[in-house]
Amino acid sequence: MSKTIVYDTLSIPDPSFIDDEVRMFGSSFGMSNICIFPTKISGPSNNQNSSGDDKTERNIILLKHKTMLFDPKVRQLVNESSGVFQELQTNVDDPTKSTDALYYSRKYRAILSTCILAIDQNNLDKSNEIYNQYKMLLYNLQLIWHLCEVLYLVTVPGDTILNNLLDWIKIHYENAENQASVITENKIAYLTDEHVEEKFTFYWDTVIGLVLQGNIDTARMLLSNHSQSDTEPFIHAIRIFKSMPIYSIYGGLPIAEYTSRFKGWQSSAKSKLECGIFLSDSNLNDVMKIICGDPDSTSLIRSHCSTWFQFLVAQLIYTDPTVKKHSLSLYAHRSVAKYYEESEYNHMDTLALDLFDGDLEGFVKKLKSYPDSGWSSTHLTNLLHLCDKIEPEVDMSEVVENTNPNEQYLLDYGTFLMTHHSLWQAGVIYLDYCSAIGKGHLSMLLSKLEITSDLRVSKILHYATARRLHNVVSSVCKVKGMLSLQKSRIGEALCWAIRGQDSAFATHLGDLYLKEFAKSGSFGCPDILDNLGSIVVTCDRFMFIGKYIQFLKLSMDNKLNEAALLYIELLKSNICPKYFRMTLLMDVLMFIDNSNECYFNIADMSLITMRLDDAIIEYNEDDESDNQFLLSQVLNIRQGIAKLVSISLRKKKTIM
Repeated sequence: MSKTIVYDTLSIPDPSFIDDEVRMFGSSFGMSNICIFPTKISGPSNNQNSSGDDKTERNIILLKHKTMLFDPKVRQLVNESSGVFQELQTNVDDPTKSTDALYYSRKYRAILSTCILAIDQNNLDKSNEIYNQYKMLLYNLQLIWHLCEVLYLVTVPGDTILNNLLDWIKIHYENAENQASVITENKIAYLTDEHVEEKFTFYWDTVIGLVLQGNIDTARMLLSNHSQSDTEPFIHAIRIFKSMPIYSIYGGLPIAEYTSRFKGWQSSAKSKLECGIFLSDSNLNDVMKIICGDPDSTSLIRSHCSTWFQFLVAQLIYTDPTVKKHSLSLYAHRSVAKYYEESEYNHMDTLALDLFDGDLEGFVKKLKSYPDSGWSSTHLTNLLHLCDKIEPEVDMSEVVENTNPNEQYLLDYGTFLMTHHSLWQAGVIYLDYCSAIGKGHLSMLLSKLEITSDLRVSKILHYATARRLHNVVSSVCKVKGMLSLQKSRIGEALCWAIRGQDSAFATHLGDLYLKEFAKSGSFGCPDILDNLGSIVVTCDRFMFIGKYIQFLKLSMDNKLNEAALLYIELLKSNICPKYFRMTLLMDVLMFIDNSNECYFNIADMSLITMRLDDAIIEYNEDDESDNQFLLSQVLNIRQGIAKLVSISLRKKKTIM
């Protein structure tokens, strides 16, 4: 039976909920985001009038989970882990490089430790409750991550796991060792007649804590410093501590021989305990009960262990020191039962039990709901997947062929990071490893990023270009171009259109250039127009402008023969926009000079005449056209054409 915990109650001040017939519907998406929409529920009696009658405006409410990852003090967790993640993926794809899952797991844990220290440094007096919560969340995460590492990533000969579990407990529960250091480093008690056990009220708690963590040598040293250390009970106890056999998985005794020696040692200690040798000191007697694995010591061990994790390992030291990993499930369930009913299990309990039970799939699914916005589920699931500890999920593999089992986690986490104004670049890294799905999400999210500075635009275009997201490049350049156009910077807008290869936007800008030329007789930003690049291939408007500028230059250089050929080419191509045709036709007048030279043949002049008639008809049919000046030049154009025809005929007659 699972337990539902309500952490907080949120009131939504929306007038829609005042109506008794309105119910709240919603859906969750991404990292703990909820979309809520009020919906009016009509009863059976008014079903006929329910359709279309409710004209009340209702809001769609988006609730976003507050995350610690966006806090400046915790943000390094995101930045540093993204680098480790990318390094891991790169090494996996490179057959020449080895991928040690344990190495990368420890790097992730080191990042967690660094982040915890940073929080401590900014909250020395522990007065900031939010940072206290952040520290607890990260500490618990580090604890459960380390347990997963010990059980599934560390290779243990013979599958005897206790030594690794002891290391796990010692790292995360340091109170006993810290107190032992306080006692041993205080020299005043040794230089005077003051009793150590009386000076330090936590003396016996420290000894018991060390014994429960298997730190026998330090515990023996503390007993040697006791004021009664030269008495018979303490002498026997110190000898028992010193003779305790220690199992080593590397080069030690075989399990069977070690087990025999351990039982013999414990039997000898138990005989002394039963003889009442240690009864003169109740604290020492309690310690020896733990050492002998006495069942009566269970309540004592529990009272000195703040969590059932500690209790589990403490009992195994003196009851089953060569325990195998597959036996941990039974011991774990017995240990947690000493602390809670099943209905009282918290999130950490269920995560740890899944690990001890060997249910990695269940573990990673529950880890998704840990309140770290998917950081742990994303990185740990990815790590377990890459070392083949978890298999692909059936429902995901049916959606996309060859989909990674952790792809949804990467997708959600990457999408979540893309919502932050500075961490979005880290989000790109995770979406890169989501195959086609990630590329589609990345394309959409990059296009939706707010353009706040030229630096951000450069970064977006860099990421989009590197991933061949041409639609993103075009979209961002279009936005920047429109912003430039609003400021009347047509040249700058054209640069963005060229960079984005946006033919439609370039056509619009080309129209502005041509209309401005028709009014002023010159083009603005000539440097840009002289270096249009590939836009002339994809945009007919700038193909015409490029040719037209070339025509004007030839005319200015008095290369009229070449200019005439290009002029006729422009008329034949029919790429000149309608509103500019009269302006183009007026250029025929520049071919009339005092030299009586004709640069066109009869067919060319017929084409010019035909284009003029077409232009006149279009202008007359266009109600929006009000440029009377161009229409007034029709007579001049016809006279010019007639003069060119006359010159051509006279020249032909002279030749004959």
